[in-house]
Amino acid sequence: MFVSDVGRTWLNHPWKTKSRLLTERSEIDELIQFGIEEVYIDTSKSVKAPKTPPAQRPKPVPPDPKGGLHETRAPVKKVEPTVAMESEFPKAAKAYSKALDTSKALVAACRMNKRIEVSEVQENVDELVESVSRNRDALTALIKLRHFDDYTYTHSLNVSVLSISAGKTLGLTDAELKTLGLGTMFHDLGKLRIPDNILNKPGKLTDEEFEIMRNHAALSAEILTEQNLNVSDLVIHVARSHHERIDGSGYPDHLQGEQIPPLAVICGLSDVYDALTSDRVYHKGMLPHDALKFIYGLRGSHFQPDWVDRFVQSVGIYPPGSVVELNTGHLAVIMEVNNRSLLTPLVKVVADPHGQLYQRPKLVDLNKPAENQGWTITRVVPPNEAGFEPASFYNFTAG
Repeated sequence: MFVSDVGRTWLNHPWKTKSRLLTERSEIDELIQFGIEEVYIDTSKSVKAPKTPPAQRPKPVPPDPKGGLHETRAPVKKVEPTVAMESEFPKAAKAYSKALDTSKALVAACRMNKRIEVSEVQENVDELVESVSRNRDALTALIKLRHFDDYTYTHSLNVSVLSISAGKTLGLTDAELKTLGLGTMFHDLGKLRIPDNILNKPGKLTDEEFEIMRNHAALSAEILTEQNLNVSDLVIHVARSHHERIDGSGYPDHLQGEQIPPLAVICGLSDVYDALTSDRVYHKGMLPHDALKFIYGLRGSHFQPDWVDRFVQSVGIYPPGSVVELNTGHLAVIMEVNNRSLLTPLVKVVADPHGQLYQRPKLVDLNKPAENQGWTITRVVPPNEAGFEPASFYNFTAG
């Protein structure tokens, strides 16, 4: 078979190029030794093999009755948008704004020990799922482009958006995405029962303070149980288990490996990513690619290697809204992730090599040789160096 892409172009791999025709088992073993367990095949360049007899074909994996992914090694799915990014942005912005209002109301209700209006949260999650189904990158771009807002309100919403987007790429059904969306919206409610002096402490927590903080995941599940909400057990499991880690170092139940619900794994990865990339009163968020490097360092200890790889492919090395410099010195804004080729996203070239902004920025698919003029991305430009607002190159309003 002809391998067109090893799928890990930003990581080490054993070949000088990312594509070649495989003819021997030893070549596959080489890839496995580098932790590469999936590749992209170009059937038009592959040597045709005889069809596998029906008796030898693998049996399909039955659905998991508890919901979530059917197996922990679900393949990354190429999600084709049904509408363009520019068309989806107004709807995505409206859905995000409504969900943010609901997030604020949710926090206020819990602080005053009032009843959670779960129907409103479900309605917002439904709209988020619908937006991601139309275009996976519009909502994730909003997260990147948003101005500083209270982390208390935005974090759970952002984790929900990231998780739904990742889940869509992993092939979850709409029902599974909605379960994941609810669980992530509720995952940090327990922090509202943590004293403010611990929750917002800018310095390192003492051992005693850290133990109190670690209790927030169990408290999130406790709140949902106390309220007797009409949600599935899996929603509560996502809230309770999002800090569990495969080596047993997580909390509150010290689950290991596949004991951790798959949807909670997605929530956990999204939770870490948003925490690292968000601006806080006492903390400047990391650039997305630096956050991904940090998460990659947790590969094999806190998270299954396969899950980390799939999350990276979902988010993209260069997430929408990032500003990058091209090899010619031009500046571009990332518009959409190409999750089959992370180094060649859809960009809008907005400035010449001297930093002069174009009146009519050009949309370029770096994965299409006919369009990219040999352009490649050389570095990510920090927001304070760009000299312009990336958000100004997106259309947030209808028409």
